[in-house]
Amino acid sequence: MKTLDRYIFKEISLTWVAVTVVLLVIMVANVLARILSKVTDGTLPVDALFLLVGVKVINLLVTLIPLGLYLGVMLAFGRLYRDSEMSAIAACGTGLGALYRPAIWNGVIGVVVITFLTFWASPWAARYEQQLTEKIATQSIGSLLDAGRFVEILNGGAVVFTESLADGNDKFNRVFVHRDLENGAFEVETAEYAIYQRDDETDEEFIVFVNGVSTIGKAGAESYQRTTFARHGVRIPRDEQANRVLENSAKTFSELLNSDDLQSKAEMQWRFSIPLAALLLALLAIPLSYTSPRQGRYSKIALAILIYVPYANLLVLSRKWVAAGTIPPWVGLTWVHLLVVALILFLTIKRYGTSWLPGNKTAVNSL
Repeated sequence: MKTLDRYIFKEISLTWVAVTVVLLVIMVANVLARILSKVTDGTLPVDALFLLVGVKVINLLVTLIPLGLYLGVMLAFGRLYRDSEMSAIAACGTGLGALYRPAIWNGVIGVVVITFLTFWASPWAARYEQQLTEKIATQSIGSLLDAGRFVEILNGGAVVFTESLADGNDKFNRVFVHRDLENGAFEVETAEYAIYQRDDETDEEFIVFVNGVSTIGKAGAESYQRTTFARHGVRIPRDEQANRVLENSAKTFSELLNSDDLQSKAEMQWRFSIPLAALLLALLAIPLSYTSPRQGRYSKIALAILIYVPYANLLVLSRKWVAAGTIPPWVGLTWVHLLVVALILFLTIKRYGTSWLPGNKTAVNSL
């Protein structure tokens, strides 16, 4: 690359990385807060926290890298305009190639990285997350309990408190359980201790309470049913539909290619669209980035976001429309990209004229 190309390429790359890291930190903090709430509620074990955050980061990068590239080009060129460096570049007789070549090189790098993420890393992360969540759903309930703390289990249908754990977290000493029943009733059980058991033949799970009292009733009722027992077992219901949401996103490229259902076709087009969107956003940022020295480098960010949000939403909607059969797969998400291509051509001609078109020998006098 020429010296000027290397200079602009470096400026874009550093800004791109910085913006992406900032966006990633914000999103990871949001994801971490949601997962921590599940850990606090007792629906997830502590040791799964960082594993789930790690796989979520891979999926976040798929959308944050194109956005970071888009804003990186905007901010990099905005600084050049603010510091009048763009005027000096134009005074040297340099054409639009000085702007587009570094941006395209960064766009190509973005396409390569995002292609790897969308076709290999992201499906692997989705499969791993699904397997991990299913493993958590089928593990011993004792691994979710914490001595001396109230913990929600069964998707919030019951609250358990135990004074201490023993026998590899399969025995709970001095247990308190509050369960919601039908018609607004509830059951409160207290026991000297409880034991977790699994039936090897049916794979059903049970909690056996020993030497306790069960109270059933409704809030505000005049009477309650109170039962004293020496031994009482409760079956733990299973969630048979757990974690099927990520099925299409977890499919490999070959699995999508060999599938004829509309959901798989929509997923396939989505994976091709994200790398293409990254390159188009890098090209769109160039005419959008023009600012006068008095405006500052951040003056066009609001406009850039107003264009990015409908573009991203239309891609998501088109993906859903293809999956639902509303639009044919041959139309797919292509029409959304064509709208952006038309916008790029319009903004480029409006800002730089037609001197860059093939067959036009007129030099570009102003960048």
